[in-house]
Amino acid sequence: MNTQRIVQVLLILLLTVSLIPKVHAIEPAWIYPMNNVDIGNIAVSYDGSTIIVAAGDLWIFSRDGTLIKKEPFGESVVITPDGRYAASFFGSIIYFFRTPLTTGSPDPKQLNMTWEYNCPDHVRSLDITEDGSTIGASTTGNVILIISTSTQNVASSDLFPNTIFGMPHSGWWIAGISADTIRVYNSNAIVTGTYNTASVSQPDVMVLSQTIPLMVFNDGQKIRGFDLSTGTNLWTVRATGKPISLAMTPSGSSTVAGTENGNIDLYNDQGELVWSHSSDNDGTLKTGITAVALSKDGGVVAAGSADGRILLLGAGGNLLGSYQAEDPVRYITVSWDGSIVLATDKKNLYAFYTAPSSQSSSSPVSYYQFNPKNLSQGSLNASGQNITSSQNPALQSGNPAPTPAPVRATITELPTTYSIIRTPTQSPVSPIIPLMGIVVAVLLLVRRR
Repeated sequence: MNTQRIVQVLLILLLTVSLIPKVHAIEPAWIYPMNNVDIGNIAVSYDGSTIIVAAGDLWIFSRDGTLIKKEPFGESVVITPDGRYAASFFGSIIYFFRTPLTTGSPDPKQLNMTWEYNCPDHVRSLDITEDGSTIGASTTGNVILIISTSTQNVASSDLFPNTIFGMPHSGWWIAGISADTIRVYNSNAIVTGTYNTASVSQPDVMVLSQTIPLMVFNDGQKIRGFDLSTGTNLWTVRATGKPISLAMTPSGSSTVAGTENGNIDLYNDQGELVWSHSSDNDGTLKTGITAVALSKDGGVVAAGSADGRILLLGAGGNLLGSYQAEDPVRYITVSWDGSIVLATDKKNLYAFYTAPSSQSSSSPVSYYQFNPKNLSQGSLNASGQNITSSQNPALQSGNPAPTPAPVRATITELPTTYSIIRTPTQSPVSPIIPLMGIVVAVLLLVRRR
């Protein structure tokens, strides 16, 4: 073959390979096999130091993947940001766990069950306030339960159906949604607001802001933002596919949706689509995004798919890395400081260490903080405006203005983390490099002739 032709062919190959997108493959920091159990969900403390997986028992792990202990029982589990309190349910029984705070951070080894409560029927969902003082739950019999963890006093309501139920860490409002109706409850399980949403379909997924009375839920392929303080629809947007998973930053500034056609969409607090990542960008048809999660500042976005892929993205929607699990991804979560991502499939718990998010700097980072303006005349509405008790149903009829939850101690030393996300300098060797070597070798051979 003509020497010039050989060089031209090799240069064309080099150019072609340079246009092929790089594969951002990552490997878990650790994998813990959990065979022969029915894995429920995952709960993680603010900094990832306490990890709990509900799988019949509660499997309690340290950050490095060491199984510390098992505690009975749990189909689903929630944990406070500081890791000191947790709650779970199994069948119709709710369990409460706590660890005595002596010195330093709570010790996961001391997270022990302290009491249990038998509900009238099977528990469907569970939440806990940030200070561990209150548990909110809903049951399959449409019962709403508000339980004081110190006294075990229970307030309940069984008057209305609520397909989806949620309670923010503040506990200042409790919300349920069913068909085309949203109901807001106070701490006595009394309905203080009933709003017709004019939905055209039954919502499947719903999330709440932790700081303002904002609810985001799906209405078919649409996503809607709803102000629980005034009963008004703030925005409605058509997603890139039907949402089957939702997650929100605590402030409500960002909401991420996973769609049944394999897209990951991020929306701002005005309901505007900021970016959309298509998981079929390699030209193959992918299945739905079954689970999504966000760090507190939105700097780390994680998603899991029905075909077993675990995806890590940055705040701008750039793909940081992906991993192929053995089975469909069931649950995924990100610690609030963004330093660890956890996911489960049918048999395994996967952990990925990430570069710290912007909240995870060397300076002290407080645990969950409330805006002091929330305490004047009640609270803020979902648009960030101060509202009076007459505008806020949760503060009417003898319901006192909420008191702030105690702020935890600050984190003065953040855990050392090592990124396993391969950046371009860490990625597997590019095919361009060997091709360049071939070109150089051919040129040298030609020159010798």
